[in-house]
Amino acid sequence: MKKSLILLAFMSIIANVNAQWWKPQHHYYDTVEYVVMYELTFREDTAHLDCYRTENHMLSIGKKRDVSSFRGYGTYRHNMELKKAGDSGLTEELIKTGRIGKVFSDVPSSAIRCSIFKNMTSKNITTIDHIYMQGMYEYEESFNAFNWQITAETDTINNYVCQKAICDFGGRTWEAWFTSELPFSDGPYKFCNLPGLILNVADTENHYSWKFLSIERPSELMMVYEVINDRIQTTKEGFFKLQKRYKVSHTIGDATTNNDFVKKAVEYERAKNNPIERF
Repeated sequence: MKKSLILLAFMSIIANVNAQWWKPQHHYYDTVEYVVMYELTFREDTAHLDCYRTENHMLSIGKKRDVSSFRGYGTYRHNMELKKAGDSGLTEELIKTGRIGKVFSDVPSSAIRCSIFKNMTSKNITTIDHIYMQGMYEYEESFNAFNWQITAETDTINNYVCQKAICDFGGRTWEAWFTSELPFSDGPYKFCNLPGLILNVADTENHYSWKFLSIERPSELMMVYEVINDRIQTTKEGFFKLQKRYKVSHTIGDATTNNDFVKKAVEYERAKNNPIERF
C-alpha cells in the first residue's frame, strides 16, 4: 500500500522532474569482478515498533580493486531500465503514455536511494543523493570516519570465519562481522576500513541490520558506474541540514494539496523519523 501511494504521488508530480534524469548518462569506472548482495531490515518509524521493512542492496567491486559502488538493487534495476529506454528513444513516449510508471511498479523501489562510491586509493567515500526540487548533491567522507574497535569475538557466517568489530558512526553504535577470507576493506552502505569484507552489520538498537546474502562473479558484463547529473558539491553537514528542511514540503508534495494520494504520501514521509544517520 505504501509503495502504491508513493508511486501515485510520484506520478502526480512527474511533470516537474528534470528531463535529464529520464535520459540518464552513465560514467563507467571499471568492470565488476564481484557482486555482493545484502538484505537490509530496517525501521523507518519508531512510533510503530513492529513496522519493519526489508530490501536488497548490492555492492559492486571493480576488478582493479580500487573502487566500488553501493546502491539499492531496486535503484540499480530502475537505472538500467531508464537507460535502456533512453538509449532506444522511448523515454518521452513512456512518459506521455503513462507507461513509465510500469518501469517502477515492476521493480521494487529502494528506500535507500543514494549511491555510494568508495575509493580504496584515496580512502574517500563519496555519497551522491538528491533532494526533491533542490537538485543532486555530492559530499565526501574519509574512511577514518569508521574508527573500529576489533574484538576477539568470532563466529561463522555463511561458512566464512568472521570477527566482530564495533564503532560509533552517524549517531549510532554499530556492530559488524567481517571476514579476512574475503580481502576487501568494504561492506554495505558506507561501512569500510576493516581488514576484510563486512558480511553483517547492525546498530545496537536493531533499527538497521544488513545481512550477507551472497558474493558472486557476475554472469554478464556489469560496470561500476555512476549516473551523470549536474550536482552541487557540499559537505555532509550541509546536505543533512538541507534534507531535513525540505523533507516534507519539497520531497513529495504540499500537505495542503487537494490530492488525497499526495496527502497520504506526505503523511507517510513525515512518519519516517528514524534515518540511518542521526548526524
